[in-house]
Amino acid sequence: MRIEIRQLFRNPELAAELETTLRGAEHVQTAQASSLTGRMLITFDVSLAHTQIVDEVAAAWRRGHQIGAAVPTRRKVVAPTRPASMNGAQSNLVAGSATGVEPKRPRLASKAIARRLQSEAHTEHSWHAMPVEAVVAAVASDTQHGLTSEEARRRLEDYGPNKGFARPPTGTLALVGRQFASLPVGLLLGASAVSLLTGGVLDAVVTLVVVGLNAAIGYGTESGSERIIRGMTQRQRFSVPVLREGIEQLIDQEELVPGDVLILRPSTVVAADARLVEADGLFTNEALLTGESEPVEKGPTERCSAGEVLSQRRNMVFQGSFMVNGCGRAVVVATGTRTQTGRIEAAAQEVSTPRTPLERDLDKLGGQLAISSLVACGAFFAAGSWRGRTWLSMLKSALALAVAAVPEGLPATATTTLALGLRELRRKGVIVRRLEAVEGLGSLQVICFDKTGTLTLNRMRLERLDLAGRDGGVALTWPVALDGARSSLRRLFEVATLCSEVALSETSQGVALSGSPTETALVEAAIAFGIDPPSLNEAWPRTRLEYRSEQRRFMASYHKDRAGRCTLVAIKGDPYQVLSRCRRVMQADGTMSPLSAGLRRELASRSNDLAGSGLRVLGFAFAEVAANSRIEERLVWVGAAGLKDPVVDGAKALVARLHRAGVRPVMITGDQAATAESVAKEIGLSGSESLRVLDSTALDRLSPELLSAIAQRAHVFARVPPTKKLHIVHALQSARLTVGMIGDGFNDAPALKAADIAIAVGTGSATAARDVADVIIAEKGLAVVADGIGQGRTILSNIRKSVHYLLSTNLSEILVLLVEAIRQNDVIESPMELLWLNLVTDVLPSLGLALEPSEQFVMSLPPRSVDEPLLTAGDLRHSAVEGAIIAATTLGAHGYGLARYGAGQQTRTVTFLSLVTAQLLHALTCRHDRFQPLGGRALFGNAPLNAAILVSAGLQVLPFVVPPLRRLLGVSSPQPMDVGVAALSGFAAFAANESLLAYRTTGQAADNATPANIEPA
Repeated sequence: MRIEIRQLFRNPELAAELETTLRGAEHVQTAQASSLTGRMLITFDVSLAHTQIVDEVAAAWRRGHQIGAAVPTRRKVVAPTRPASMNGAQSNLVAGSATGVEPKRPRLASKAIARRLQSEAHTEHSWHAMPVEAVVAAVASDTQHGLTSEEARRRLEDYGPNKGFARPPTGTLALVGRQFASLPVGLLLGASAVSLLTGGVLDAVVTLVVVGLNAAIGYGTESGSERIIRGMTQRQRFSVPVLREGIEQLIDQEELVPGDVLILRPSTVVAADARLVEADGLFTNEALLTGESEPVEKGPTERCSAGEVLSQRRNMVFQGSFMVNGCGRAVVVATGTRTQTGRIEAAAQEVSTPRTPLERDLDKLGGQLAISSLVACGAFFAAGSWRGRTWLSMLKSALALAVAAVPEGLPATATTTLALGLRELRRKGVIVRRLEAVEGLGSLQVICFDKTGTLTLNRMRLERLDLAGRDGGVALTWPVALDGARSSLRRLFEVATLCSEVALSETSQGVALSGSPTETALVEAAIAFGIDPPSLNEAWPRTRLEYRSEQRRFMASYHKDRAGRCTLVAIKGDPYQVLSRCRRVMQADGTMSPLSAGLRRELASRSNDLAGSGLRVLGFAFAEVAANSRIEERLVWVGAAGLKDPVVDGAKALVARLHRAGVRPVMITGDQAATAESVAKEIGLSGSESLRVLDSTALDRLSPELLSAIAQRAHVFARVPPTKKLHIVHALQSARLTVGMIGDGFNDAPALKAADIAIAVGTGSATAARDVADVIIAEKGLAVVADGIGQGRTILSNIRKSVHYLLSTNLSEILVLLVEAIRQNDVIESPMELLWLNLVTDVLPSLGLALEPSEQFVMSLPPRSVDEPLLTAGDLRHSAVEGAIIAATTLGAHGYGLARYGAGQQTRTVTFLSLVTAQLLHALTCRHDRFQPLGGRALFGNAPLNAAILVSAGLQVLPFVVPPLRRLLGVSSPQPMDVGVAALSGFAAFAANESLLAYRTTGQAADNATPANIEPA
């Protein structure tokens, strides 16, 4: 019976309670509950009624309710009427209720529906817990002949092609719509509508042009990234060997169906989930799926419990893994989205992507601006009406003020800054899918790393050698500068080369090796030492190969010389088992000596030391005897080799930079704790703290609150299955941390999707990882992650400068208008003046500030908290004081105009010039953010800002030299004295605000003068 339970979805506590209760029930054989799919599979005695199972489930729900799980109100039951339905018989659909009402009488389904139901049921089966015969019968297969072509075609129609979830490309309309999906842009569109209603056609047109350019920049940048990512995420189709009609055939991987018999041999990619039926020394690499770098030994007779974790299902092979050693056959049990990788991809699609901090900040700021503009307009209208001004004139001015209060430069500034940052990162090989993700990199407080394929290369390399002899048996670091004639070392490499299945091929770049990562690493080292594998294999042709097994954990190859007079056996494998079979040991000079009990213990201890340092250790032995002689008693121990998956270049430097930047690095891996701990120590993951490693087996016993607390302190999470990676990311986010995730495998996809910023590493990463990533590092250069963080922090700093400028200048306009409205018979700036002023002083200077170079020490300060707004309360107070200073000096010039000219156009002109001058000069003051003291920067060190100020000043001159524009704005030609007063007013505001800034930054300068951890941008 398969039950779909709505409340089970994402409720692991309820899943555990249901499984525990039902497995203890009489006549229930197995019970599996999945919080990922919201479904439960129960196998029970055929004599039991469905209603009895319903009662048992209801009782389990009640227990689950006591531990905080919700009791469901309805659910759907899909129940095969008897176990025989699993061996190819037709399935039946039965509906029931949570109250235990007798289900309807089963009705016979059509063959097509039966196959589909059987297919769905297969996704929930514990194939690894079933006997081989039961699995073969369930999928109606024939392990000796495979499926017929006609049956395979029919199943392909029923099950569908063997394809995973393909993320549809983001369409043009979606990309365009994304550019308008922010509150500031909505405010600008509303302001344009208001301008049209009040006759401000010019302002409406200009504002719409600004919005259009903003959308064009965003669309052009994001569509370019989308095209690049789409090319990187194209799924490559390949052919796989299967048994059909009794003949081995190569078929397209999308044509695989349940029941097909896969032929497995080294380097074969597994294209579907399959149950082993034959295996000889079979090892698979499942790193992309489970995160474990070590090859996993497989066998058809391995017995697994129903609840066994994925990495321990030794009788199964899974889609996305590949064969390392050995050969075998396996019957396909799941294809397409029903495979384990398909489930992971589906789970990743169900996880929602968090919004970036900048997206939240801009929307919040847009709401605050909307409220502030309404309040200002209301106050302005009330003040003017109180002074007896006409209702119509005040309404038009209030609406103009509303438009002026919305900073046109804000969306354009944010989009342009992000687009430039994205382009800079793309130049470094970092592809960013969304503009906001650029800034999101700078806000990261925690970065979770997958290990295999991310921090390490996912390939083996020889690191250490342990040889007996006159050197005292000291473990030697590889590569070592040794004489090529040293017999024991040469013999070790000869044994490693002969006892392998590495294939050599000539390419334009030289000799290419293909085989298992371990054997390839050994042969590479042998070639570097001077061994010629083709000549060696020609001198000692192989006659037989014995793969390692569960009992014999070593591999043996048998060879004869070309004359057939001598037999050579080469052995490599578990050092303890190999050592136990040896009777002699080879000295450095090639002489043989008896292997005493004391020396045997010493060699075993040294191998154990190598394993304790996180290496994979192999022992090597050989026997060279006359033909037809016994070999077992002649084995000679040569030495041991330690291999490991090496750390990628730049990983250690990246971790050090993250620590300096206040970003906490965390490793989440499916590998064993000892392996993960070794890598973590090598790269300095814990910094100055003691390394804390947590095994995932302890996570199930932790409450969400306790997991959140522990997650903030642990540095390494080991043996973590894909679903628990997601739980760890959620636990960190629940602690109010901004979390990034870096990975490359199918097993990383759900956690990547849930993270605030998802980063996929390398073009060889799994398609599922690239599909959900916000950022893709095209080349495996992890150092660019720190560059991205620095770029994001610079962008955030520059956007903050622009917003600071826009708020203070727009506030100054509001204050000036309010004072003018309150004064009896005073002149008020015309609506067109306000609109022109906003366009001249908003857009270009704010863009110039957005192009400010990186300030020093940007990577030596901690990231901002997730609760910290774009502008703090202190920043807002500072902006308000600056706006008040600009307004005060402008009103001083306004008073001069009233005293000299009275209320009229000439006074309005003086006020207009003063306000523009003060605002443009204020852009220079806003170049400072929070990192660099006032005296540490050149006043005109930002060339784009200088150009923006000059262009804006030139635009300001236009009304006074173009009569139609002067009449439109309602101003007149200024007198020389007026220009001097306006300039004096603007420079007075600049000097006052610079003095205020100097006072404010004195404390910051002292705080930042800590050269011990400074890293200039």
